[in-house]
Amino acid sequence: MKKGYKKLLILELIIFSILGINSFICNFLTNYRIVFFLFLVLISFKFILGFEKDRHRYAKDFILDELIMLIIFLLIIYFLGIMMGFIKTEYGFNIIKQFILPSVLYIILREYFRYLALTKSDGNNFLTVLTVILIIFLDITNNIYLTSFSTKHSIFIFIATILLPVIFSNIAFSYVTKKIGYKPVLFYCLVMELYGYILPISPDLGQYIGTIVLLVMPTIFCIKVNNFFESIKKQELNRNTIKKKRPFASIILASIIIIVISYYTSGHFNHWAIVIASNSMVDKIQKGDIVIIDKVNNHYEKIDVGQILAYRYNNKIIVHRVVERIEIENQYYFKTKGDANSSVDQVLIDEEMVVGTVNVKIPCIGLPTVWLKSL
Repeated sequence: MKKGYKKLLILELIIFSILGINSFICNFLTNYRIVFFLFLVLISFKFILGFEKDRHRYAKDFILDELIMLIIFLLIIYFLGIMMGFIKTEYGFNIIKQFILPSVLYIILREYFRYLALTKSDGNNFLTVLTVILIIFLDITNNIYLTSFSTKHSIFIFIATILLPVIFSNIAFSYVTKKIGYKPVLFYCLVMELYGYILPISPDLGQYIGTIVLLVMPTIFCIKVNNFFESIKKQELNRNTIKKKRPFASIILASIIIIVISYYTSGHFNHWAIVIASNSMVDKIQKGDIVIIDKVNNHYEKIDVGQILAYRYNNKIIVHRVVERIEIENQYYFKTKGDANSSVDQVLIDEEMVVGTVNVKIPCIGLPTVWLKSL
């Protein structure tokens, strides 16, 4: 074994030992500590083996194709979100400090370490496999403190939603890194990790579909890399080949659609799209219709009898028609009734309960959401 291989092997065995102590004896590598640990690993790598510059010439060209792939992915899952629901994003310094910043730092350090270790192990299949296993172990260490192993169900959830996606994605990422460098993998990981924090809402896919996404997307990523290199080979064989046009219009259109979906379903802006889950407003609004709520923004005096009102009650959004408006000391109160109901709603709606008025509906699109929630 070459001297460089021996040094890499010793370094990786030391890292394995530390991760093993953390996993089975005392769990000390959490949050920023594992980031600091990775930083120390890279410093050690520098002194023992040295750094190497990423010389993969096609990385930047591929990132544009990768961007198209990721935008299409976001478009698909946000359409799924219309059927399955969304989770509102919480913003604030604590979110950045506790979740976003350590995640970003961890991904950057991990992917650079992956690139260096795979580069130094090039030509030695044993060290290449060992490097992939080490990074899988590292990712499991970064997630293991979130899991309780007290029941068989919790162990199954860990295997299905953490272990398998981690193994699958790291094999794919290592393949892509050896093929085209660390930059495309870094870009992919940052987008997949951060879109749920950057956009005001993220799709509530649930554990089952979320796990499928984590298994399918790395596969598509690898296929995309192979197709990219196949096209490069064809262009090199025929130098007169005209470069394919980049579908910038498609990127812009898909981005606009994602923004529109996010705008209308987040509840943070002047309009809010929700799915109707009952038949209380038949024939005007059917179960499974999507309605657009126009927020009143404290202009309660503009709500008239006969308008359809959306209000909060028992942690739900109710959409019924206003049958009476009451003004007491510059405060407005409303009585409502579902068009299909025989009696007026018993609750008297005050200003704090009002969300807005409904003027637009989109028929039937929300039926899958209703069906899924009834399972």
